[in-house]
Amino acid sequence: MPDEMLHSRVTRYHYLSGNRTATETYRDLFASKPFCIGGIVPKQIERLAHRLPGQSESNLAELISSNTTFPAYRPFLGVKQGPENNEGPLGYDGVVRVPRREESTHGKAKLCPTCVQEDLIERGSAYWHRSHQIPGVAVCWRHGDALIHACPECSRPFYRKLKLLPNLTEPCACGWSPLNSAAIHKGSKMEQKVALFAHDILQRNIPPIGSTVLSSCYVRQCKKRGFIFGKNAGIAKLFDSIQSAYGDELLAQIDPAYNNGKHEQWIRLKSDKGQLNMPLARHLIIALHLFSTADNFEEALKNESILLSASVSPRVPKGEQSLPNQKTRYRQKIELLLALRTDADVEYLWKKAYKPTQWILENDNAWLMAKL
Repeated sequence: MPDEMLHSRVTRYHYLSGNRTATETYRDLFASKPFCIGGIVPKQIERLAHRLPGQSESNLAELISSNTTFPAYRPFLGVKQGPENNEGPLGYDGVVRVPRREESTHGKAKLCPTCVQEDLIERGSAYWHRSHQIPGVAVCWRHGDALIHACPECSRPFYRKLKLLPNLTEPCACGWSPLNSAAIHKGSKMEQKVALFAHDILQRNIPPIGSTVLSSCYVRQCKKRGFIFGKNAGIAKLFDSIQSAYGDELLAQIDPAYNNGKHEQWIRLKSDKGQLNMPLARHLIIALHLFSTADNFEEALKNESILLSASVSPRVPKGEQSLPNQKTRYRQKIELLLALRTDADVEYLWKKAYKPTQWILENDNAWLMAKL
């Protein structure tokens, strides 16, 4: 099912298979005793990939990209350096390190009653959405309804350690059922905006992004938005702007550190062991505030990657440079600058790329004039 979390798939298999106990289902799918399936990358997911029809490697990639929240984390976890580690999904995806868990969502399974009802009607099955489980998400991105993690009548939690999730077509022991439940209450427009951004990032499956690229992307956008301190990004100004836009109540709800009054160094744009040391919810708030949409954020990451790769490209000794290679490199540099700024003129090119501009004007002026 679209956007279904792995724990939900396992639960649906259990009820469809007719197995009498969860132990039988875990043995079928994982060849193991029951364990906690929750988490960013569920335990023993490789075993399931190996037991499914087809190639285990492609199965694993599909499970991770379609049935876990890992794709939402991937752009913020850095790029692993050195020899590749192929011992599991973490090495497979090439990130520095995956957090063990997020305290704000650990031990919870959240749902939107309206989604449950619509899924049953439109898809023939009610299931648990992974986009509802992203840290910092408190409402449904589609309906704006507040997500719930326990029965609203008797407070029985939906998630129980080492247990399958509740069957959403069966009522709670107290009689409550999401199938005939109205929304408990609507979230704010800002909460839904956060939920929609998180959902869009999750669906995109953005590849791993190096911490240098991510940091530089944040800093560049800070300066574009006017959050400047001298020649640097104005972190304090950005923080004040985020506080003003989202409010203390929402930020405290989204971020446990903020709720505990830990506001110093809340925004960290310097790499620490290959990552920007911030939880996912904080990254999402910063990225949403700076870029407004997932489209803008993904495009900015691509442009920043190109810019940084161009700036660190190996230099060829002067005597070894051939005219065609030089022309190609300088044209690429100029084209990149023109793509990043549609109103660029020769003065801008002189400022940003003195040597390529000088060479192009002297040796390839007709090409440049056509571009401008």
